[in-house]
Amino acid sequence: TTHPVCCLSLAAAMVVAQVVRIRNNTMRTFQVRAGDPFYTPRIDGRPCAEGIVEVPPGFDQVSQGFVVPWETVTMSGLEIMDYESCAVVRCVVGPRTGEGDNRDWLQLHSHNWEEVAKEKWLALGRRHLLGALGNSVDLQLTFRDAGGHQHTDLQGPKLEELVHFDHAVRCAAPNAVFLNVFDLASALSIPNAVLCNTVISTVGAFHAAVEVYREEWSFYRTPNPDSCGVCKSMRPRHHPVHVYRQSINLGQTTLRDWEVRYLIRGVLASKWPGSRYDLLHQNCIHFCDELLLSLGVKPVPNWVKGLHETGASVLRVPWPLSLVMGGGTDGPVPMPVEDKGRQGNSNGNGHGNGHEDASDAPHAPIDPGEAPADGEFVVPSVAEEPAAFQQPGSSGQNATLQTCIQGSEVAESKETENPKGGA
Repeated sequence: TTHPVCCLSLAAAMVVAQVVRIRNNTMRTFQVRAGDPFYTPRIDGRPCAEGIVEVPPGFDQVSQGFVVPWETVTMSGLEIMDYESCAVVRCVVGPRTGEGDNRDWLQLHSHNWEEVAKEKWLALGRRHLLGALGNSVDLQLTFRDAGGHQHTDLQGPKLEELVHFDHAVRCAAPNAVFLNVFDLASALSIPNAVLCNTVISTVGAFHAAVEVYREEWSFYRTPNPDSCGVCKSMRPRHHPVHVYRQSINLGQTTLRDWEVRYLIRGVLASKWPGSRYDLLHQNCIHFCDELLLSLGVKPVPNWVKGLHETGASVLRVPWPLSLVMGGGTDGPVPMPVEDKGRQGNSNGNGHGNGHEDASDAPHAPIDPGEAPADGEFVVPSVAEEPAAFQQPGSSGQNATLQTCIQGSEVAESKETENPKGGA
């Protein structure tokens, strides 16, 4: 007989997906009931009585605690009910029957657990430890009716035809600011998953980048020490070394796209030369914190930056950073070729990490400061005529910042970054 505490831990570990926003674009009213007793469902920070939220027409709210549980440890799943027809759809996470690729799927079932709308099932990623996914997957639940859909009865579309799940990052507004979090190396994916998941958030070894207006920015070491270390990735959420984990929505910036580009090129870039990169004292997370502050959104969460903030003394601890950095002066430890090859595969949720070539030297070292192969390092811009633009202040209020930007630079800002090789 399994110990009750073990059951609790296993159930918690197997929760791999959570609904972070609920929208209703139909004229019907729905009810969403949380399917996991270990979480407190909230809508815009307010607890939901009995774990239930009513979703009337026009509803569009941020949600917390609405997790989609593992199929083997739930009696009801995340339950969605249509008030008009009393139809019920149960949502769970589990492997797809007949597939041996070890991937987890968000599945839709009827009230009596028959599989429905299999074409709308959503791939979440590969399981790692005890069936647990190495990252948390944020989803948006939208109720909408496909335009032009033909129905054979007078009751309109079935409930499963109105239910749509998608990755939250794909549904966000263009000015939404995401912190893309990566495991520092694939060997750290399981330890990070144990220490940071939907149940607990302590510390872990992470890489981070900021994504805004569909462009991803981070800080790396450069071959030329005099070059700027700020780099724009051409493929957000992909990296040759770091393993994509999750994206965290930190709010919306009031800056326009060209203002964001100039903020990075004209204000921040000169402060972040690649020669200053240091794994503990001046790394990608420190850069992201400064950029997020300038964008007027939330800072890097403590669980992402906690381990790096412990300072150089952490290298005296044999785990986890010593798995990547070989004790300080000895440099990075060799990474087995089979481990490096595994990084290049997509994690199954549409956000793979882009290193597909496993034919490198068998003992190629890990470099946490390595930029994406297709990244573009920024060339700091210097303009001649001053102009004012609004930069959000740390207090959340707009403060006028006198900057130097010419009208021509606004048009050039999309193409003035030089390729990595020319940095």
